[in-house]
Amino acid sequence: MIDIHCHILPNIDDGSRDEEHSLQQLRSMVEGGISRVYLTSHYFRGHYQYTRAEYDAKFDRLRGLVKAELPELELLPGFEVYIQPGILEDIEEHNLCLGDSRYVLIESELNGLPTDFYFNIYPILRKGFRPILAHAERYVSIMKDPAEAQKYLEQNIYIQVNAGSLMGLYGEKVKETAIKLVEEGWVHFIASDDHVRSDYKAYFSAREWITEHIDATTAELLTHDYPGMIQDGIHVPYKYVKVIKPRHRHHKRSLWEKMFGVS
Repeated sequence: MIDIHCHILPNIDDGSRDEEHSLQQLRSMVEGGISRVYLTSHYFRGHYQYTRAEYDAKFDRLRGLVKAELPELELLPGFEVYIQPGILEDIEEHNLCLGDSRYVLIESELNGLPTDFYFNIYPILRKGFRPILAHAERYVSIMKDPAEAQKYLEQNIYIQVNAGSLMGLYGEKVKETAIKLVEEGWVHFIASDDHVRSDYKAYFSAREWITEHIDATTAELLTHDYPGMIQDGIHVPYKYVKVIKPRHRHHKRSLWEKMFGVS
């Protein structure tokens, strides 16, 4: 399994407080079957802003500790980029992608995606980057209308859902939205969004839930196959499920029924 979204790199954002807490969480991930993880620290101009060199120094130190203790775990750099005007410049200057790929994990205002959201995404797409909308189920606008996620998918934006959302850790409405997005085939990645504040069980529980309530193939796609395509530079398909709604046969009324209102 591969986790494309977590805040386990210590002392850089609102995630892990120190290296020991990071290592403890990474041990739990390996025990559960995680083989690759992207350390996606927040990048938000004016809030969580740093140079790539500052990020790399922290990343290289943690990777050295992990290699000594958990050699089977592959750590890759990554960022969760807050979308705002001009952010393309930062993405290009600091290479704010997932690993060596062109995939970029992005986020916006949880109270509702702003009206200029796609306006700021479009230049990123034109430059050949592949944006992934983080924790799509937590945006108020998508909770009100889950089909908004499909609209972004059709605009070449990938969708990521938090494992904890499927498990109800963010409330019932978020859970309902997450389930709806997964059931409709509008989700490409399940990730932890782990901030090292609790155990790591939700990711594994979410995979089990998808296996039981949808199927094992979908669980494998969202936690292994599609995340694995990122580092390999493979294009993840935007649409992979065709939802066929059952047809209801309607009784054709006879002339007699039409004339006399018989049903």
